[in-house]
Amino acid sequence: MRTIRTTDGKWLQIDPKTDPWIFKTPHSSVRASLDYRQGEDLYLRTLPDGIHYYYVISWTDWQRESKEAYRTLSEEEAKDFLIKKAQSAGKIGLDPDILDRIEKYFPGLLKKRR
Repeated sequence: MRTIRTTDGKWLQIDPKTDPWIFKTPHSSVRASLDYRQGEDLYLRTLPDGIHYYYVISWTDWQRESKEAYRTLSEEEAKDFLIKKAQSAGKIGLDPDILDRIEKYFPGLLKKRR
């Protein structure tokens, strides 16, 4: 568990181990001393009262050290994040598992934008 501040100034407890992810950048398991990797992962936190919070973990791995930064997104910002990730994937496209997750949480989002 970790506590982060939301854009509206509230404190939010998150747990990337149990909160459902919507988008994940592949984390390489191979570590080389000069290897540099970075990515962003989008998660959803649903409070007991049904309020949804989206948050991004921006991470960097460099020379066996990892750094993470957390920020919350509005629903519109989460949609924009996903559209940008889909556009940057280009012709290769997104992994089918990620496409399934996006469709589950934002039905039709990527189909509308094509």
